[in-house]
Amino acid sequence: MNSYATYVLIALSVLIGTMITLPAFASTIKQEPCPDCGEDFNYEDAQMMRLSDVPIRVWTDRTIYEYGSNIHIQGVVASLKGMPVTVKVTGPQGNVVGIQQLEVASDGTFEITFNTGGSLWKQNGIYTIRAQYGPQEINDKKTIELVGGVTAQTTTCGGGEITVRSTTDAYCVPFDAIGVTVTKATVSSTDFSIVLMVGAKSDGTLTLMIPRNVLDSQTKSADSPFIVLVDGEEGDAFEVGSDSTTRTLEIEIPEGSTKVEIIGTWAIPEFGAMAAIILAIAIVSIIAVSARTRLSILPRY
Repeated sequence: MNSYATYVLIALSVLIGTMITLPAFASTIKQEPCPDCGEDFNYEDAQMMRLSDVPIRVWTDRTIYEYGSNIHIQGVVASLKGMPVTVKVTGPQGNVVGIQQLEVASDGTFEITFNTGGSLWKQNGIYTIRAQYGPQEINDKKTIELVGGVTAQTTTCGGGEITVRSTTDAYCVPFDAIGVTVTKATVSSTDFSIVLMVGAKSDGTLTLMIPRNVLDSQTKSADSPFIVLVDGEEGDAFEVGSDSTTRTLEIEIPEGSTKVEIIGTWAIPEFGAMAAIILAIAIVSIIAVSARTRLSILPRY
């Protein structure tokens, strides 16, 4: 064999040997996640460093749920403070459908399951899950979609009735309008009022037969007059009839009016027992925060 062929064989042997040994050598090298961070650095530390910028995280096992199914909620806090996490779920119209306080595990995690059955979860749409840890600003939220329930409101009022909506329900109120059109009506348990959006191309009248279980006005168990505002000004209104279940108001609507507000002393509760639960959890949270921060709501002498 001549010298040229010998050199070629030697070169090929060296090349093949390098290709075989290089991966094996590389596999023995320990890769550090952060070469400049020191020997004690690890990925768990990096994760907690990222979490410190967001003190609490919350997530769900899915993003879309069928009506009647379970929503499994999990989360984690960056640092333990010896207080519970409050998880609140609100529906498409902003109404609270679920709320619960959870103890945080020693590793900073928490979890809970909500069932989407029942009347509070009956509406299709986007629901917001918010987890709060201590002050209101320490929170995180996640949105999910609920399908298979009902669409918006299923209440259908008949002729001669207007649909008065709360955040969770709808009520049929008999009415009569002369020269006036009613485009929208809502009831608020916060303001004890019914608000009607109207159109009036000329002077007219609006007569409402208001159910007492929707809106009422009483003082010491006796009927008291409603306050009626038309475009923010006191309007002319007369009570033309009443019985044990309804009160009938006749309201004069000037030309060009757009808004009528009827104010009483009581309106149908929008959340019922849920409001009591929210209040109880709020009180417990205040006590927990006060205990941890040694905050006193009473003056010290």
